[in-house]
Amino acid sequence: MASISEHAPDDSDSRKRRRWFPVRIGLRTLAKMCHNVGTGLRAGVDIRRIWENEAARGSLRHRATMSDIRDRVASGDTMTSAIAQAEGYFPALVKEMVDVGERTGRLDQVFARLGEHYDTLLRMRRAFLIGIAWPVIELSLALLVIGLFILILGMIPSGPEGPTITVFGLYGTRGLTIYCSIVGAIFFVVAAGIMGLNNGWFRLDPFFRLLMNLPGIGQGLKVIAMSRLTWSMAMATDSDIDAARAAEIAIRTTQNSYYTSKIARIKDVIMGGGEMREAFETAGGFPNDFLDMLHAGELSGRISESMQVLAKDYEDRTKLFYGGVAVAAGVAVFLLVGVVIIFMIVTFFMQYVNVLNNAANFS
Repeated sequence: MASISEHAPDDSDSRKRRRWFPVRIGLRTLAKMCHNVGTGLRAGVDIRRIWENEAARGSLRHRATMSDIRDRVASGDTMTSAIAQAEGYFPALVKEMVDVGERTGRLDQVFARLGEHYDTLLRMRRAFLIGIAWPVIELSLALLVIGLFILILGMIPSGPEGPTITVFGLYGTRGLTIYCSIVGAIFFVVAAGIMGLNNGWFRLDPFFRLLMNLPGIGQGLKVIAMSRLTWSMAMATDSDIDAARAAEIAIRTTQNSYYTSKIARIKDVIMGGGEMREAFETAGGFPNDFLDMLHAGELSGRISESMQVLAKDYEDRTKLFYGGVAVAAGVAVFLLVGVVIIFMIVTFFMQYVNVLNNAANFS
């Protein structure tokens, strides 16, 4: 195996480029990395060798980041600290869950679980793309037809004021240029927004807190958060971590400010001698099935086992939610195409009626 000195962290210029052009790890790469690390840890492979293997594959940014992590771990840093130094390359959930794994001594399980989580997201993304593929094709064809119609209108002989029927006043080559510029600007904004979301460029806490209060999607976001919370609490309570710290760790893994804002209140109740169920119930906002299962776990002394059972249920409900989102997105794009087509038909029809009325008045 090559020595650490042969793979020193990249130079300051490379670090500056990563800071100014932050790019997050791809979902497929992340899922594969989590599986590889989890499998290696379970097999007892030296942690430096595991990250060495990861540093030998992938993009230049990926290899450099994996080398950084390997070198930091080799120098005595925790894996949580090494991942935190990756300058936004990993989702925040990875850091939180790795912290849980290091505190509980179950890093192999954490990485295996993360691999399963990101595999699920990959399947949901694939289903989402398949669901919206045909509506997007229809929308693209509709926009293309409108552009061609604008161009054709400019070829029809007309008076000095232009054609009597236009697309919002656009016709001919000049109209097509304006139309393409508008459509291109819209697509650029949408693409930039998607890229920003994927790379974590935007602070969305206020937006998500608003969504949490909406019916349907709010409940789905809560299910996702509770799936993470129950699984991490199952591990944290099955270790020597005290109850207050276990609750804090579990809540932080939700990556949801709706719940993380309640950490201080929950810790105060527990450290004051209250039970965990009492603390979560006092904080408010947690579902009854979670509170009931937590209470049963406290009475039986099997909180970890109770949370594992509930985590499985929340995981199944999370998958259903993702599937529903994919279907809803496909329907939304399909309806958008319908609205565009109907709007254009009505617009042309009204212009045609106006032409007939003007001709009748003239005669």
